[in-house]
Amino acid sequence: MTRTMISPDIADTAAKVTEFWSLVTIGGADECWPWTGYAEEGYGRFFFEGSMRGAHELAVTFTTGERRDAKLDSCHSCNNPPCCNPAHVRFDTRQSNVQDMITAGTHRAGPGKLTAENVEVIRLRRASGARQVDLAVDYDVTNGLISQIVRGIRWPKALGPIETERQYRNGK
Repeated sequence: MTRTMISPDIADTAAKVTEFWSLVTIGGADECWPWTGYAEEGYGRFFFEGSMRGAHELAVTFTTGERRDAKLDSCHSCNNPPCCNPAHVRFDTRQSNVQDMITAGTHRAGPGKLTAENVEVIRLRRASGARQVDLAVDYDVTNGLISQIVRGIRWPKALGPIETERQYRNGK
């Protein structure tokens, strides 16, 4: 009998997939399967194929073979960010994902949430040394929205200093 050797690439991929699933608490078909590994902002993160990826995204890829297109979001039907049950995750448009969040009441940056006065205070606090992540928590919006505000991309006519160069404060 002749033995066939498995390619090192296939063996490495198999080992990473096995490592991935060891960090998921697998439950029933309809239950959430929480990620127990490294997480950022509530979402599981896993290093695969040279970059950090969403654990929920990889759960779909590892079970169906489908890879998320860069133009699509990974959307949870359960609205539970650490969930890796592939039956709870789909790849869909940003608009569809936001609509899901609005329906579930988990959307953080709803229309009209900030005022021009809030934006001015955000810009002043950032110029005085506040971290974007802290401002996002204080105003219950995303870090990305704070970044756009302090750089003048969002609310361009509001008062307050505009950052023209990226500034990193304590890693954020």
